[in-house]
Amino acid sequence: MDVVDSVWTSAKEKGIMHLNSQEQSFNGQKFTIKGRELINFGTCGYLGLEVHPDLIASSMELTKKFGTQLSMSRAYIRPRYIQELEELMSELFDGHQVICYTSTSNAHISVIATIIKPDDLIVLDQQVHFSVQFPCKNTKLQGTEVKMVKHSNYEMLDEIIRENYNKYNRIWYMADGVYSMHGDLPDTVFLKKMLDKYPKLHLYFDDAHGMSWDGKNGAGYVYNKLGVSERIVIISTLAKGFGCVGGTAIFADAEMYRRTAIFGGPLSYSHPLSPANAGAAIASAKIHLSQTIYTYQAELKELIHYMNTKLEEKKLTNISSSDSPIYFIGSGLNKVTRNFVHRMLEEGIYVNTATFPVVPNDKSGLRFTLTRHNTKADIDLFTDLMAYHLPKAIEEEGDCVERVYKDFGFNFTQPASTSWGASVIEKSLYIYEYTTINAIGKKEWDDMFKDRGNISYSGMQCMEEIFSNNDRPEENWSFHYLFVKDKYGVIVLATFFTGAIYKDDILAPEQVSKKIEEVRKTEPYYLCSKTLSMGSLFCEGDFLYLDLKHPERKKAIQHLFDFVAKVKKDIQATTVIFRDFEEGNVLNAILENEGYSKIRMPNTNIVENPKWESVEDLMGLIPSKKRRDNIKQFAVRYLDRFDVTIKNQLSDDESNRYYDLFMNVKNANYSFNFFQYPRKLPQVLSKYKEWEFVEISLKENSQVVAVIFGYVGEDHYCPLIVGLDYTYINSHHIYKQAMFQMVKRGNDLNKKITYLGLTADFEKQKYLAKTIPTWGYLKVDETYNLELIESYSNI
Repeated sequence: MDVVDSVWTSAKEKGIMHLNSQEQSFNGQKFTIKGRELINFGTCGYLGLEVHPDLIASSMELTKKFGTQLSMSRAYIRPRYIQELEELMSELFDGHQVICYTSTSNAHISVIATIIKPDDLIVLDQQVHFSVQFPCKNTKLQGTEVKMVKHSNYEMLDEIIRENYNKYNRIWYMADGVYSMHGDLPDTVFLKKMLDKYPKLHLYFDDAHGMSWDGKNGAGYVYNKLGVSERIVIISTLAKGFGCVGGTAIFADAEMYRRTAIFGGPLSYSHPLSPANAGAAIASAKIHLSQTIYTYQAELKELIHYMNTKLEEKKLTNISSSDSPIYFIGSGLNKVTRNFVHRMLEEGIYVNTATFPVVPNDKSGLRFTLTRHNTKADIDLFTDLMAYHLPKAIEEEGDCVERVYKDFGFNFTQPASTSWGASVIEKSLYIYEYTTINAIGKKEWDDMFKDRGNISYSGMQCMEEIFSNNDRPEENWSFHYLFVKDKYGVIVLATFFTGAIYKDDILAPEQVSKKIEEVRKTEPYYLCSKTLSMGSLFCEGDFLYLDLKHPERKKAIQHLFDFVAKVKKDIQATTVIFRDFEEGNVLNAILENEGYSKIRMPNTNIVENPKWESVEDLMGLIPSKKRRDNIKQFAVRYLDRFDVTIKNQLSDDESNRYYDLFMNVKNANYSFNFFQYPRKLPQVLSKYKEWEFVEISLKENSQVVAVIFGYVGEDHYCPLIVGLDYTYINSHHIYKQAMFQMVKRGNDLNKKITYLGLTADFEKQKYLAKTIPTWGYLKVDETYNLELIESYSNI
């Protein structure tokens, strides 16, 4: 929701979403927005029936007869007009039983809750409509397992069916009849074969976007291709092409129909269709049962054919099915899509925006629909404008037209004169790229980064040593450093990235990661991706040096994105993360414009150390009595039970003991879920003078019960890792003792700042830690893993 909020708020601010129309009447052809008329290429009333005089007249007639509503459940009384409508819809679907709802979403909530059993398996297509996915979450509460396959990946579907065939009574594949974003269609021929191959397989379709414009009686794309049976359920619509409001469920299985009709969740606990809506639907059903429907279908299909011809002629990046009235013109980055859509709105064409997380970050685009309201003259104007403005929008936002077209499977030869400034960057700035800190001058690096956590020159040498030459692939990272200097050698921008295998649930809720870790016991790289990340998973803080006063800073930032794109390709990463940005950072808006999605990172906690000489002094600095009492009760009270020793060199036994204590914490914490560090970690750290180990042991038996791995900077202390013996968590409150010792060590070293790191904000705030919200910016090639992780969430 944070991602959706960020992306859509940005689109709203750009004036391309959440618009208000101003027309006093609507004939389907044009909107009035900000005092200007815009040709409508954005609504889903494919046959234009929403303004048909028969629908309007019937709606008014039933309103006059029955009022504006019947405020009661149909479990008590099903009004006559609903009976008439369902009988007409049954006739439309060749006598199959039909239930009508106030919306297609309510139909899904009703039917899925009724027909799905605990011993069923649900397999969701990645792009099946959210109105299908949402009620499937509820089925988890009864024990139904829900899985997901990549979009229209039937090989993956077949594999899941085979692996789970003997575990479940029925396997439901849930998909769309016409996918609402790209307008693509399921392979019904293959699905027929799957039904023959697997008797337990059942199909459940949302065919809302296929209704009316295709098939006998306008019964829809899926019904035309597959029909319904005891193993096929179709949920359709009274909206969109049908011209009204409401949803429908079509059954061939009499018992499924009976159970749904007798209660059906929202079917019984909410209002039925209003007389006005039912009246319009009755009139639409009669049109569908007449020859007129075929005239309307033919007219729309002629426009579809004409649109397809013009799009091909203009060589636009259309990736939609040629049989569907939904179109998607790929434009790449979010900022390009916003520019492109804004240009079309300015030209008097209303279209939709399609961006992450509905589509991958770099695969956003302009979405539009075709209806009988449109004319060939509209199409001519629209396609001419798109052909002109798409390259302009790409160039204006600093992207490459040829690259964008290639990403969507098209060829485009870009004139040399339109290339965006690569030669300018080379003339005014000098770019230096390195794969090891040893190739960089120590003073040059430390002047920028020595007081930013543990990423000093020596800190980076240590990090490179830890995460190199290990047996496991996830413990070997690649390091990528970037310097951008002007012609005088002045550094404008500097940073570093690491390439590593990340767990895609790194920021997921703990209960989700716990479920995923169960799968990883047999599939260790399940839901993992090669990731290029600013900084690394062994540090946190500010990883970017940027001279905000330098006149070439904008060009330097553009080269940063070029560098990231190049390295991402070189290491074959599928995910990129810019991280640890505070609110108000100059790069925040730029990153969003580059197509990165804003995500909440764990807060960081910093103590700006006021010097204290005794525990009493510390207590005097803390204004909250409740916090003082807590520290006294759980930390100060136990001080005499512990010996605290500072070590720099470790024996093999100490190294192994410290590592095991760290792994206790790692294995108990899923809130920031990443692969374990290499076992050699403590030994390597002990080779570098900046690192120390604060050992906390019991006086009674010398048992080491906690350890802190701390980095000592020139003006700061960074206790990066804590290890605990959980046997003593409650009896000796060793976590609270470790927290006290971290703060004390920073004070003893007389450092200005102690970085207390991520998570456990409440505990750290007791010691006057300033909790700072931080954000990351994410870009993924494919949204499947993120959506699959989301599907693990329960309600």
